Amino acid sequence: MLGSFIICILHVVIVPKTYAAVVDALFGFSFKPPVRPLFEPILDALSQTKVPVASVDIPSGWNVETGPPPDAASLNPDMLISLTAPKLCSKYFKGRFHYLGGRFVPPKLEEKYELNLPSYEAADQVVLLSS
Repeated sequence: MLGSFIICILHVVIVPKTYAAVVDALFGFSFKPPVRPLFEPILDALSQTKVPVASVDIPSGWNVETGPPPDAASLNPDMLISLTAPKLCSKYFKGRFHYLGGRFVPPKLEEKYELNLPSYEAADQVVLLSS
């Protein structure tokens, strides 16, 4: 039922005429493909909507390390907002804007794992990585 409701909202006039963007936050970074059948129509609708899609941390349906599934249609958002640090899959991101959000990694941990995170200005909580 929920899937039908979401698909209806994405495909009909409601989203394109009412909203400037759609936030994609269906799955967390621990998601492992394949997408369950219940969610396939939702991802199809997200990938076909005419308004920009902003994915949080990882585009829904992607593998955290290997990116979009090679054997299925996948979501290609306009914006990716990586949390804490960009995940390996972000190298497959082809959208317009990639932001990093959060200043959660202590310097010693950043050094230990060689994360090479960008600098944040003043008290900013986000930084633009690419546009």
